[in-house]
Amino acid sequence: MQTTGFLSRNDAANARAIPGALFHFLANGAQTGGAYSLMYIEVHKGNEPPPHTHQREDESYYILEGAIRFWIGDRVVDARAGDFVHLPKGVPHRFELQTECVKELMWIAPAGLETWFWDNSAPAPDGRPLPLPTAPPAPEMIARFVQTLSEYGVEMAPVGVPR
Repeated sequence: MQTTGFLSRNDAANARAIPGALFHFLANGAQTGGAYSLMYIEVHKGNEPPPHTHQREDESYYILEGAIRFWIGDRVVDARAGDFVHLPKGVPHRFELQTECVKELMWIAPAGLETWFWDNSAPAPDGRPLPLPTAPPAPEMIARFVQTLSEYGVEMAPVGVPR
């Protein structure tokens, strides 16, 4: 599918929130012919995902503000503002914020996974993330996320795998 050019604004129409993070969907698969998606993300400490592996897409980050430690397979990489980190499909990874907030661009290629983020977030007309929970998520919520992510080719590490 060939696309025409497009303009995407970093505004409320493209903003979605989850606990501890705000996403701005700048490009999606429909706009790029499935080639890639691009999101601007503000993520707060305490919202890091458990170890996981993407089977369908590469994931890359350009850090605008803050610092993140990434575990990419057996490697540990400390990234800060101005750094680019590439996480190839098929390689387990996780990350941990080293600052209270990180602002970053997340590039997913090919596109598709951005739909999961959109579908599992809430509109954010105020441009703010949802508050972080004060207790761990309910087991049924975790099971739903694991199941829906697996439908997108994302495998979560089994329970008991070191973080």
